[in-house]
Amino acid sequence: MKERIDCLNRVKDLEVQLSQPPETGKVHVPDEKKRAFLELMETVHRIVDSLQNINTLCNPMVGEEPHVNPGANSTDISRLDTDRELLRKQIISFRQLVVDNTDDLSPHLSFLTQLDGILRGRVLRTICQELQNIIDSGDSESVKKHGELSQAVLQQVDGFICMLDWELKQDQEADRQILPNQPDDVNNDNMF
Repeated sequence: MKERIDCLNRVKDLEVQLSQPPETGKVHVPDEKKRAFLELMETVHRIVDSLQNINTLCNPMVGEEPHVNPGANSTDISRLDTDRELLRKQIISFRQLVVDNTDDLSPHLSFLTQLDGILRGRVLRTICQELQNIIDSGDSESVKKHGELSQAVLQQVDGFICMLDWELKQDQEADRQILPNQPDDVNNDNMF
């Protein structure tokens, strides 16, 4: 969990850098691929947030019953479904954008392939399409089951994010060995 938060924080830092006006008169134009990937990661952030909220409400601590109030989680479930569809479209667009640079972006593409498997999978579709009706019906056992499903999907996404972060760090270390005399800030633009 801490590794995912660290990775997501680094992505957020890059997003902030891209959104701020350049300092010292230098015009930094972000690479179109980098910007597309960062937009994609923003959607991943929202999906993770929705899954965490659903997991928290539907998969309570031992001895507690899940929240089955009608309308509970409706915003998170709706946002999860919307972001799931948006992310699928973003993945397709990103793949089309980088069709000529697949070697340079293999960790990114591998990450997106794994995410796409989750997005197309039955578990996430089940959460998006059935959970609100189950909550509204008050079936606490089914709500708890769906909470466990959301936890499983969240763990998978965490694992994929950590793997992407690890692969990018390895690439960054390899670049530093190739360019050992470069200052750290020159070698830090691999994480996108």
